[in-house]
Amino acid sequence: MRLFKNVVLVLSTGYIFVFFSEHLFWARVRPGDSLAGWAGAWIAYSLLAFVFLSLVTKFHIKTIWPLFLAGAAFGWLAEGVIVQTTYESLPLSISFTGLAWHALITVWIGWYGLQKSFVSSDPLAALKLSTLIGACYGLWAISWWVEPDGGVATLAEAARYSMLTTILVVIAYYLAHWSLSEAFMPSRLVIIMISAVFILYFLFVTVPTSPLAAVILPVLLGLVFLGLSRNRRTFQEGSVLDQFNKPVQLWKIMSILILPAAGILVYGIATAWNLQWHTNWIFYAVVTPLGFILFGVSLYKTLQN
Repeated sequence: MRLFKNVVLVLSTGYIFVFFSEHLFWARVRPGDSLAGWAGAWIAYSLLAFVFLSLVTKFHIKTIWPLFLAGAAFGWLAEGVIVQTTYESLPLSISFTGLAWHALITVWIGWYGLQKSFVSSDPLAALKLSTLIGACYGLWAISWWVEPDGGVATLAEAARYSMLTTILVVIAYYLAHWSLSEAFMPSRLVIIMISAVFILYFLFVTVPTSPLAAVILPVLLGLVFLGLSRNRRTFQEGSVLDQFNKPVQLWKIMSILILPAAGILVYGIATAWNLQWHTNWIFYAVVTPLGFILFGVSLYKTLQN
């Protein structure tokens, strides 16, 4: 049962990562999208989720600062190994999207913040956070209208896309919480095998495509390892996962459904008023430097423990 629940935890976390890193980012069905493509993304993000969860448990991550470092590792593996966007517009691409989106939004807000709100003493914590995420999502979604490779989804199309992906993430959160009744204990063999997959892909695909990766990624991941190693010496047992295995009322998880409602409300107003706003530029200008700052603060605070 523990093995089964561990697999469920990895797969459900993988979809949570897909939801925040892909579905919210693209905010629409693109011309080249397909069920096979989405399934492939889920598999890739589930492998990344396994690495992330292993870091959380093996390095006894309990607070938000080392958690951001683990999120950075997840973001840089996604953007610096599987795809090579980390090296496209240096140095800003080091932050956006590995730090500014994956670590900040997917891990801190989507994975940690929402699950923390489920066990909060405030009964409306999840509802309030989901509403805020949804409103921001609606503002982000309209930025694709003014992008050369974007497109304008109708209100009905946007509503279907947002509601379907959110229903799936509600199920993912429920399964993740259910699976945490058993401790996540990845075997050494599985860790070695999945690590080998990333290393081989990095050597034979990433480096030939972006030679700078051979220097940049080891340095970035080395900084993460430096901070997390210090954290492991400070905390000898337990992890943030222990905070999420408390009883949760189902309606709190279901309250995430307010997210697409808030997003579509904003999207609908923007459609009615034909707002041509470059909201992505504002977002980029804020979160790109913020990603660097948070990584620096996280590394400093972790090393000071």
